[in-house]
Amino acid sequence: MVLWCLLLVPAADDAADALAKKMLPIYVREAVEYSIAVESAPKTPLELKKEPVFEWSNPVRSGNQQGVVFLWLRDGRPAAIGSIFSEPEGRHKGRKVIHEFHALDPEKLVVTRPGMPLNEWKPQAGLGRKELPDAGTPADTPAARLLQMRKLAQEFVGDSVDNKDKHWDLRLLPAPLYRYPAAKTGVVDGALFALVSTAGTDPEVLLLIEAREVDGKARWEYACGRLSDRSLYVQRKDKEVWSMVRSETNTFLHDPQHLFRVYPDKVVSLEGKLLARVRATEKVWWGEFLPPVDEK
Repeated sequence: MVLWCLLLVPAADDAADALAKKMLPIYVREAVEYSIAVESAPKTPLELKKEPVFEWSNPVRSGNQQGVVFLWLRDGRPAAIGSIFSEPEGRHKGRKVIHEFHALDPEKLVVTRPGMPLNEWKPQAGLGRKELPDAGTPADTPAARLLQMRKLAQEFVGDSVDNKDKHWDLRLLPAPLYRYPAAKTGVVDGALFALVSTAGTDPEVLLLIEAREVDGKARWEYACGRLSDRSLYVQRKDKEVWSMVRSETNTFLHDPQHLFRVYPDKVVSLEGKLLARVRATEKVWWGEFLPPVDEK
């Protein structure tokens, strides 16, 4: 029995790797469809990093979710994040592809997508930062600041509550998803971290930590963001510093300001063939199926 179990583990890993390799080109194609800009320069698209910054899986949700995380950059700094992922869809014998976004730039984003998309993401504000108290002064060198950011990030813990009122602990990924390059003005340094559920490795809470110059002095600031359909709670030093609780305005599909947006978008085969389109609404948040092409 022990030998049989040991043989199953590599087989499961091989299957997961094969799925990830087949789906990656599909995820990239989905991400490329979006053009994202800031409101002050709506005709200047942000830079999409076509190589994902993170790959994740959650074997306990919806029969095995798997996906990757993309970033859109503004002057090298993360301005938007997108998690493109999929799950089994039995009716059409394919994978349901789901788009999940969060605005990271302090300025409001303008998002466009060609054609006539059934689902849209329209942020209504930018992501604000807060000063991180008792964090000390940013160090003079990038290496020292990275150590500071890692230590500060480790002070944040969290938990999530699903629709069955079950609590899940959130843990910090040991390495940041993305480290900022040096900026000309404003942000001296920064890193994007993520808290993930113990049920898998999919990011649930985003954590930005930045060294920023304010009135000639450098200080540490932070921001949290939702990348989950659950109620989320984050604490630092035993004090709650951020929460995002499901409500009539903070729904499965979006938060009140639409900084966060998630929707199932289509069903595809492992070869990338479109099997069905999916339209998500507040009443049918898991999506209703439509034919691949509009009927004339």
